[in-house]
Amino acid sequence: MASALLSAALIVRNEERFLEGCLRSLVDRVDEVVVVDTGSSDRSREIARDLGARVLEHAWNDDFAAARNVSIEGARGSWILYIDADERVVAFDRALVERLLSDRRTICYTVLFRPTTGYTRYREYRLFRRRDDLRFRGVIHESLVPALEALCSRTRLRIGDSPVALDHLGYDGDLRHKHTRNLPLLRARLARDPGHVYCWDQLGLTLHGLGDEAGAEAAWRRAIELVRKARRKALADSLPFLHLAQFLLDAKKHPGDLLDEGCRMFPDNHSLTWLRARGLVESGDHLAAMPLFSELAAIDADAIGAGPLAYDASIFGAQAHAALGLCAFRLGRFAESVAHYARAEALAPDDLEIRAKRAVAQNRARSRPAA
Repeated sequence: MASALLSAALIVRNEERFLEGCLRSLVDRVDEVVVVDTGSSDRSREIARDLGARVLEHAWNDDFAAARNVSIEGARGSWILYIDADERVVAFDRALVERLLSDRRTICYTVLFRPTTGYTRYREYRLFRRRDDLRFRGVIHESLVPALEALCSRTRLRIGDSPVALDHLGYDGDLRHKHTRNLPLLRARLARDPGHVYCWDQLGLTLHGLGDEAGAEAAWRRAIELVRKARRKALADSLPFLHLAQFLLDAKKHPGDLLDEGCRMFPDNHSLTWLRARGLVESGDHLAAMPLFSELAAIDADAIGAGPLAYDASIFGAQAHAALGLCAFRLGRFAESVAHYARAEALAPDDLEIRAKRAVAQNRARSRPAA
């Protein structure tokens, strides 16, 4: 095993519900699996050993990066794929991966990652060389990126993209236990790094998930203030705009100025475009909303290029056409409404609400055709 090419590295705690599926997805794809158990009281360790993984023990100390780094240090492969128990490898061509990993100029490859069911994929830094100067940082939402950026800045090494694909299942279902676990860790990290936009955004999501709406709104607004002051902005910095706008819309408030600002600052974030169009609909400006929905309806979710963000795939297809159908209906353009609802129904044939709305529009078009 000393000459292993690729190790998979996991950290687990009470993951018996997911772990077997993850490990089976790695069979014949990696040369070894290292599982760092941080104090399971279920059968996680036994499952890992039964499926051939090497299990290491690490006492949990409220630090995801520390546990993740133990898994790196315990690996024997020249390269490491880091993965969690609630994730699955769904696309992996071993021959192609071996060719990629033979490139001496590349230090890391991204993978295509689907964060939850029904979303598009985005790029994550998951496949990297085992080196002493590549370690995770951050007690929560730990990241290898700072170490990668530092390494690339002082060498000629580079980061590439791979076709390896992973699916994440852990955001399906009740997340309250994760929110409860994450809350003190997020607060601890922000106490040390109060300028970390992503953690403020995640604090907002966590507080909202635990029912603290005022705290969630305050966290998102703090994140947005940091984004406004930043000299350089990444597309991921749009997330607090997105989550606060979603929250306000759901509360029947009108985040028009916030959405206008977010869309100006991040014109490539399709989710902000969707929310801006939705806000226009709720304010009664259906005519202004239609070009935005048309823009989204023209995008093929299956063909959208993987970037730094994932999107709810429905905003590009059935729901965009259904929204156009609603706008046309409220503008009295009933034949056009029927056409949009029919397109939405073709894309989502099991959606009874779309079918019913198409029928209503069709009846109205027959009784009073559009001029």
